[in-house]
Amino acid sequence: YEGARVTVEPSGVVRVATGGGTQGQGHFTTFAQLVAQQLGVEVGQVRVVTGDTREFNWGTGTFASRGAVVAGSACHAAAVKVREKILTLAASLLQAAPESLVLEGGRVQVRGAPERGMTLGELAIKANPLRGAVTPGTEPGLEATAYFGPDRGNAANGVHAMIVEVDAEAATVEIKRYVVVHDCGTIINPMVVEAQVQGGVAHGIGNAFFEQLIFDANGQLMNASFMDYLLPTALDVPAVEMAHIETPSPLNPLGTKGVGEAGAIPTGALFA
Repeated sequence: YEGARVTVEPSGVVRVATGGGTQGQGHFTTFAQLVAQQLGVEVGQVRVVTGDTREFNWGTGTFASRGAVVAGSACHAAAVKVREKILTLAASLLQAAPESLVLEGGRVQVRGAPERGMTLGELAIKANPLRGAVTPGTEPGLEATAYFGPDRGNAANGVHAMIVEVDAEAATVEIKRYVVVHDCGTIINPMVVEAQVQGGVAHGIGNAFFEQLIFDANGQLMNASFMDYLLPTALDVPAVEMAHIETPSPLNPLGTKGVGEAGAIPTGALFA
């Protein structure tokens, strides 16, 4: 499972906190996109914190291609709750039906009458009734917490293919062309997905052909630093040619499948 909290502050900044950590996979951008889409704000207005127990108590972590699927779904669910609070409060203040309101540009306003509206920051102030009572059955603030725990995991799928040139005498392999046709369900951010696949292939090439732990007779690790551990570099990893197929997953509200592992795991089998 994973959880997330979404808060609209009086400044208009939207804050997101989730227990899922990040290691450079683009989570800050992806989670911000998911929340911004629900609340009608620019992605730059969303501030994301991941894996900090001072900000969010409950979480599981980042592994097994679960960031967008599980933590992303939790961010989406929390943002949906905040959206509902925004529409309910704004409908009361603007004397309009919730279905007649639109969220765009960091504002909530009556469709077709932009003068009848206010910024989300202004609404956040109204949602904190310092001089009045909170209506029974409601909560102060524009904030919500949600969790997502899927019944089972779901993974991306696809096909890897490559053309290699082998020098039998030198025992070297040069990759002439590497192609991936990839299906990670609904694509949230194409640049992030392409970078994940490219990086995954780099990992896969290292796993299959370069990297090895060397131990002496006593079990002492001999190549304990990257100075003595053969990693693939930009000279060894080709630019991956990619094609994407989007088959939305039925197992989460976003229709996503984890992208992280499908770039790396087929590579060893492909080398073999």
